[in-house]
Amino acid sequence: MGLARFIDDLSRVPRDKAVAEAQLPCATRYLTVDGVRGWLYPISTELGDAFQLFLYFDGAAYQVRVVEPEVEGRFDPHASHVLPDGRLCISESLAGGASTLEAAYARSVVWCNGFSRFLRGESFPRNPAPARDT
Repeated sequence: MGLARFIDDLSRVPRDKAVAEAQLPCATRYLTVDGVRGWLYPISTELGDAFQLFLYFDGAAYQVRVVEPEVEGRFDPHASHVLPDGRLCISESLAGGASTLEAAYARSVVWCNGFSRFLRGESFPRNPAPARDT
């Protein structure tokens, strides 16, 4: 790990913790899973579907993985906006992640609501989240 990345991690982690505490649901837990630190949080959609999501920084972008329900490898990534490994495709980037924790969380909520509709046979919203990060 380079010095610049180490310094960035030192400032990013406390900043992210503050953002998560202020903006993510009350039931959010900060934990480490398989060596990856991130936030596990629940989302209940407008249609009443429950999701558990894990938001983390992968070194390049903020990623969101669906923990529950199990979606890994079950749906066409182009139709569902969920990658074969269970990560959400929440940007136009090939990596699928967002540049900020706030954007990743907001897009994950939009994805959950769109996926609820997708599960009911509707097409996924054409552009489920704004393309720009803030």
